[in-house]
Amino acid sequence: MISGEIIKTIEKLTIDASRVNRYLSYPRKVPIWKLTFSLPEECVLFRDENNSDIAIEIENMRGFAIVPALSEKESLRRLKGLIPLIELEDKILRL
Repeated sequence: MISGEIIKTIEKLTIDASRVNRYLSYPRKVPIWKLTFSLPEECVLFRDENNSDIAIEIENMRGFAIVPALSEKESLRRLKGLIPLIELEDKILRL
């Protein structure tokens, strides 16, 4: 069983991407997506080596994430793997 870290989403939380070179060996550029979301007051964050290239900022139960992924659908799947309780607030933007 994978255990996560409980976070309070009222307080400001910034997590930088730590493995930005994950896709460098991929044969083409990987698109970067921005997702804006809302969260409950407390939720669980599952940070591991598969999602360490995702950067997030959360404050006042809202946040955004910068996610490298091959498609819009994959970016949402990867973010939900990090924070399962997110609710999208806006369209997913390709940066």
